[in-house]
Amino acid sequence: MVDSLVVVGQELRRRNASTVAVDLLYLFTIAFLATLALRGFWPAAIATLPLVSFLYFAWHASRPFFVANVGAIVFAVVATEWNLLPL
Repeated sequence: MVDSLVVVGQELRRRNASTVAVDLLYLFTIAFLATLALRGFWPAAIATLPLVSFLYFAWHASRPFFVANVGAIVFAVVATEWNLLPL
């Protein structure tokens, strides 16, 4: 666990501010698509292909980035179900 956090910290140190901002926007977008998928059949049908594409890209980018994406999905789903995220 500690080794994973060290790797993530080193990864963030090597990046500049604009790439971190793009990663945060990427996580926001995937969280938005996850909340959209909870809204019914058609929203889920619309969100499925982008979610799968984003997760596929994240899987091939790096394992910590993939874990961050899955974490964003879980957080968005839980927060939406608890009515913490209005959509």
